[in-house]
Amino acid sequence: MKFTSIISWFAKVSLPLFVLSVVFNFIAITDTHAESQTETVTADGMAGLQDNQAISRDNAITDALRKAVEQAVGVMLSSETLIENSALVRDNIYSKTQGYIKQYKIVKEAPAKEVYAVTVLAVIGVSDLKNDLGALGLLQARVGKPRTLFMVAEQHIGRDTPLYLPAGEIGAAESAMKEEFMNKEFNVIDRARITGNLPAKRTVELSDSTVRETGRKLGAEIVIKCTAIVKEGPRTAGSPVGSYLADITASAIRVDNGQLLASGRGQGVARHVAQNTGENSALDQAGRDVGNKLIDQIIAKWIVETSGVQTTQITIHGLKEMQDLIKIKEFISSQLRGVQNVIQRSYEKGVAILDVSAKSNAQQIGDELAVKKIPDLTLSVTGATAHTLEISIAATSAGK
Repeated sequence: MKFTSIISWFAKVSLPLFVLSVVFNFIAITDTHAESQTETVTADGMAGLQDNQAISRDNAITDALRKAVEQAVGVMLSSETLIENSALVRDNIYSKTQGYIKQYKIVKEAPAKEVYAVTVLAVIGVSDLKNDLGALGLLQARVGKPRTLFMVAEQHIGRDTPLYLPAGEIGAAESAMKEEFMNKEFNVIDRARITGNLPAKRTVELSDSTVRETGRKLGAEIVIKCTAIVKEGPRTAGSPVGSYLADITASAIRVDNGQLLASGRGQGVARHVAQNTGENSALDQAGRDVGNKLIDQIIAKWIVETSGVQTTQITIHGLKEMQDLIKIKEFISSQLRGVQNVIQRSYEKGVAILDVSAKSNAQQIGDELAVKKIPDLTLSVTGATAHTLEISIAATSAGK
């Protein structure tokens, strides 16, 4: 009897403690996630001093918060993009300053004869800000509005492998994903242009090399490769309504260098009396789910690249010996602006591949390499994309 009483008491005490533990852990996880989506900045604001000092103070705080948001936007966009789209940013971003400020505190304030000045420490919701900038197409403009191609295979009930639809036909998953990308101002290529390049066929998955080659032929900079599978879920006995479960795996690949920009998985569930309608509804949900996940990752990648260090892959042809490669690496490291690191990926049969991390993009690096001279070597830039350079090297007459 005593043992039963102990068990009963432990259940009464430990269960609430367990629940509280789960709640506190959830709050901690939520706070950590929220923190990762914010940025803290310091900004100064001022306003003309009025008879009512409280109004002057409020106006100065509003000015400081606006400048805090301007700082965050300035990190994400180039000065050229801001100047060209000043009215768009003013009307759609700066007019919603309060919506991006999660919290703030005044660290200094100083009323004077003519102005009221304050300094604030503001926490800005970066995820909200980047989504709005992405919806306006401003981040896309800064990275050159890359063209995006969708290559989606769908496997419906009754099929044993995914099917890539023929040109001119678009499945429910692809249609939903395209809509989400276009809503964020992505430059989407019409898949009908792939006539002759990708006929309808059953396949488990296309290789990355095939995807990139198709993207090159169609002038795409990004390819979204997806496999969408829809299955029948449990059905209530005697009910004409069926349930349908869709699952999509997707990845975004840069065509020029094969870099993985984003990857994700989306799910969708639907119920309907008609199988075709139910399947398409589930695929639509899954497509929108994974589409938005990819968009968030791509935009986050662009923000990092445009506000910091970028990587350019340089392929060098015509190398006669290792000493030439060493000379080129030293030249890139010491003579080109903004270069932080040069990593040699391979060297074989006179061809070397380098990854150059710099605050300059591929075009800027290519421009500098084209005009600057390397002792005893003649350098020619023979090809370029947004993230790659092709270079040919020949010994000069002095070096022969």
